[in-house]
Parts: sequence; structure tokens; C-alpha cells
Amino acid sequence: MSNTPEQRAVQKTRLERLAAHQSNYWIGFVSDPATAIFFVVWDAWVLHASPAWLVLSYCAGVFNWTLFEYVFHRWIYHRGETMAHAGHRLHHEHPKMLIGMPWFMTTGFLWLVWYLFAYKLEARYFMTFWTGMVTGYLVYSALHHVHHHVSFRGRWIRKLYVHHQIHHKFENVNFGVTNRFWDHVFGTTFRKQSSHAHVADESPQNYLGFIWRLANAAQERWR
Repeated sequence: MSNTPEQRAVQKTRLERLAAHQSNYWIGFVSDPATAIFFVVWDAWVLHASPAWLVLSYCAGVFNWTLFEYVFHRWIYHRGETMAHAGHRLHHEHPKMLIGMPWFMTTGFLWLVWYLFAYKLEARYFMTFWTGMVTGYLVYSALHHVHHHVSFRGRWIRKLYVHHQIHHKFENVNFGVTNRFWDHVFGTTFRKQSSHAHVADESPQNYLGFIWRLANAAQERWR
């Protein structure tokens, strides 16, 4: 028997309160890296994975995170009426609040992936790829904390800090937190034009245009 709308509203409120609780915010910084370390150990010692392929799988996961971060931030955090959208909206309203996804949801999802693909199917390298993803998520979480709570900023972090603060003023631009690469690729980098935020078209006009922006983004990334 399904819950009533009133019951679902109460459950949603409880999850939102949990997401905004300080203990939830800090537990994720412990549970996620511990899970990631276990994944690599399982791949290396239980599934006897090749060290070279472990490194490649890990690097692929880290790179894949950069795109996932952009996609999730742009189309999940800023679209729809999900709990993720509600939590992120709360963050924009109160940037200093220590708010994060409920730790047991992220950690529980990762353990479910491990159970299905590593324990049951014994798929090598898959969990090391996810370790790279989790590493990207941890860097994202740490940098995001620095952007809002730490005053010390090196040259690289300062560029990302400015990039992110602009996003808080103009929510349709600058979705990257750990990098600016995908904003250049998809044309969502802030452009000052008559004191208004300007964003390129929502999607590339054509294949050549997308490749052109990809090349420019790569050049900007390594500049």
C-alpha cells in the first residue's frame, strides 16, 4: 500500500533535515574514502587485477567524474523537483550551511554496485573505476567546502573560487566546481556582456561547433 501525499511530504522533510545536519556532512568525508580504499583492495587482492589496468581504470574514473559533476550539477541540481534539487536550492539560499547528500544514500549505492558487479559478477577493474569516481567526488566536496568556508586560496583555487561564486550569482552558468573544462565545451562559461550573464546556446549547433569548443576548452585547461 503506497504512502499518502502527507506521509511522503513528512519523509521528504526528514531527509532534507538529515541532509542539512552537520554530522551527515562530515560522515561522508570518512565513509566515502573508506569505501573507495576497500574497492581497490578487493580488485587487487581478491580479483587479482593487473596493477597497470588498475591505474588506467582509476584515471578513467577520475576523468569521468569531471563530466558527471557537470551533468549532475546542471541537469539534476538545477532541474526538476527532486530532493537533490531542493537541497541544492537550499545551498544557494544559504551558502555557508553544511549540507550534503545523506551519507548512507551515497555509500549504500556504492556498496550495492560492489555487491552486484564485484562480488557477484567478479568484474575486474569496475570498482577501481568507481574508486576514481569517488576520488573525484571527494575532491569536489573538499573544494566546494574551501570555496565557501576557507579564506586561503592559491592561484589555481582562486580561479575556481571566482568561477563558482559567479555561478551563485548567475545560476545558468559556471556549473563546474573542480574544473572549468566542461563549461567551455558546452558553452556555459560566464561571459560579461552589458553587465548581464550571457551563455552560449544550450547545446552545440552542430558537430563541428562542438569539436571547436572542445579544442578551445582543452587549450584553456592547459594554459
